[in-house]
This record gives sequence, C-alpha cells and structure tokens, in this order.
Amino acid sequence: MTKTGDGTVDSMFDEIVSTTVHPDGRVETVSTADHYAEAMREACGMFLTAERRFQKLNRHPDRVTDPRTNVEWWDALEDVYEKEKALWRLFVGPQPSMEQNKLYARFREMLLKGSNLKANA
Repeated sequence: MTKTGDGTVDSMFDEIVSTTVHPDGRVETVSTADHYAEAMREACGMFLTAERRFQKLNRHPDRVTDPRTNVEWWDALEDVYEKEKALWRLFVGPQPSMEQNKLYARFREMLLKGSNLKANA
C-alpha cells in the first residue's frame, strides 16, 4: 500500500522493477508485470489442457461403466478444479469482488471458446 495525501492507494497497479548486472556486463531488467504475464500464460495453458482432457473423457461412452475410465474421469475433474482455481486466483486476486468474478466468467468463456475479450468502454 502506498500512502498519498488524501488516503491510501492500493498498490495493485504498482510495478516493481529489478535490475541485475551480471559479471559479464549484461544487464537484465525484470518487472512484476512480466512475472504476472508469464504466470497467467502458464495458468491459462494448464487450465485449457486439463479442460480438454476432461472433455475427452466426458465424451467417452464407458465413463460410468468402466472402472478405469471412471477413475480417470474423476481425476480429470479434480485436475480441472485445481487448475481453474489457480487461474481464478491469479485473475481476481486475494479479495475478489462480484465485478471481478463476473469479469472472470467472461474471461473463462472467452478462453474456452478461443475468442477475444472486448473492452466495454
């Protein structure tokens, strides 16, 4: 949190930049935005992979009657839950609001359809 003259400003939009000078003279600059973007890309990929695996098993005609397929189905469902929860946490942050959850639902739909999220301004 950053204090300003008229109150407290949430540091959600603050960016921390770290610079490292390596022994060979190479300079590397990394920002928190870079880390966040990479974490989001990874979380989206993991969620989509888990979702596709689950959907494939869900279409299997013996998913209920074949014990092996049924166990795989339950494992895939749990994997989707875990991956989506990680993605949701990254998207909404530690204290989600109703608006953030609605925006996440639109983002999730867009992600699953492979379309773009349009600005509503």
